[in-house]
Amino acid sequence: MNVNREQYMSQLREAIVQNMNIQVPEQLKETDRLYHDLNIDSIMVLQLVVDLEEVFGVTVPEEDLDPAVFETVGTLVSFIEQLVSEKVG
Repeated sequence: MNVNREQYMSQLREAIVQNMNIQVPEQLKETDRLYHDLNIDSIMVLQLVVDLEEVFGVTVPEEDLDPAVFETVGTLVSFIEQLVSEKVG
């Protein structure tokens, strides 16, 4: 796993812990499922989108809000990487 990806996972965990009042493991794994393993519900996902925009300085287009993006930590981090690279590029 590259440094940026690890950093994104750390920032994602911090956003979840600070803003959602739920317990998550100290180290997130790419295979952790948001809904099943981390107990994030659909309302929390909407809050998470707002948090991601603030933490990573990106805008999440509504048309990109595919449920598959929020399946696992890994799919969400890949989505964050894509948004950040589009912002930079």
